[in-house]
Amino acid sequence: MKTIGIICEYNPFHNGHAHQLHTLAQQYPDTLRICIMSGSFVQRGEPAIFSKFDRARWAILGGADIVIELPTIYSTGSAQLFGTGAIRMVKALAIDALSFGSETADLAALIDIAKRMDCESTQEQLRTYINEGMSYGAAFRKALHTEILNTPNALLGLEYIRAGLAYNPKLEYIPILRTSNHHEESITDDLPSGTALRQLITSTGVLSSQCITSTGDLSSKCITSTGNLASQLQSTIPSSIASDMTQVIENGNYLNYNRYHDMVHSLSRRTTPKELEKFGGFNEGIEHLWAKAAQQFSWTAATEEIKSKRYTYARLQRMGAYLTLGITKDILPNAMEEGPQYARLLAFNDRGRQWLRNEYEIPLIQKWAKAPNELNTLGQTMHHIDTLATDIQALCFHNESNRIGHKDYTYTPQYIK
Repeated sequence: MKTIGIICEYNPFHNGHAHQLHTLAQQYPDTLRICIMSGSFVQRGEPAIFSKFDRARWAILGGADIVIELPTIYSTGSAQLFGTGAIRMVKALAIDALSFGSETADLAALIDIAKRMDCESTQEQLRTYINEGMSYGAAFRKALHTEILNTPNALLGLEYIRAGLAYNPKLEYIPILRTSNHHEESITDDLPSGTALRQLITSTGVLSSQCITSTGDLSSKCITSTGNLASQLQSTIPSSIASDMTQVIENGNYLNYNRYHDMVHSLSRRTTPKELEKFGGFNEGIEHLWAKAAQQFSWTAATEEIKSKRYTYARLQRMGAYLTLGITKDILPNAMEEGPQYARLLAFNDRGRQWLRNEYEIPLIQKWAKAPNELNTLGQTMHHIDTLATDIQALCFHNESNRIGHKDYTYTPQYIK
């Protein structure tokens, strides 16, 4: 085994992620750790809290050797599309094994369940339960008679194995037991959830970003809040990135979720039900309820009006991302069928340099401006969506000076010694 892939989002990077990379480094010291990371948008169906450029740097500082961007069309997809795109990227890059965090480390059980996911009897029951109004996850859980699907990381692990069985049967798997609560909203230990960290940053960090003076300094009344944030971060993220992340937050270079929600809200108000119908996820007449709910006073209130057992918040957020990024229904099956058309390099270290000289099934993109010339029509569409995702995320940052567009074209992969 020469390479281990880690499918990730690092939204944001924290001690749990560092623990996985450290464990792999101890168990397989001579093996490269290659991260396939969501870019500017994540599977929650919204922009990542930090730019992919910052998150890639922190991944290298936290123990990764190479960071590759997963195209947005997959990173904003359902668990199946996300998993399939990522696994096909792993296959195209000739990565030997896949490691993933999971609430269970029983690999044999995961493989057994994954094999049953595409059985005709399971699929028939799945369709029946979905037609009864269940969400995809709940329907699968009932059809497979397993509670493992209650846990988000194990669900993604199953989708990785499911896709691996179809597209990459030689792939090895290394599950790493996850002990923290994925959705825990408060910082309770040194292995926090991404949810808790995002809430900490958005609740405390906004105070810091609003206190930056015209000279770039923090006013004296804000020193306390900034210090509190820094001390809390230090207990939950690796020391190698703590000061860097704190500086990024103090400079306001992180997402203002209200700006993004207002963007989705305004687009929803100006888009007719007939126009909504062409975007991914808009099925069964939901576009009419969506357009009606868009008249609510906020996007949070609108999603509360639309939400149902079948249309969960996560699904609605992905639909909002499809609308915002212009991802139409016709693109999604093509992406599932063809797989990623390129691998975009974001960051690497000394250990990863040699790997970059290899040739792979898809182009390894280092210069964004030249990429379209190497790509087919689907690849050019993915390239356009990735560019737009980065531009929209930037437009939603707290710091106005960081809202400029086309950063993809000026970015050079980070070499971190």
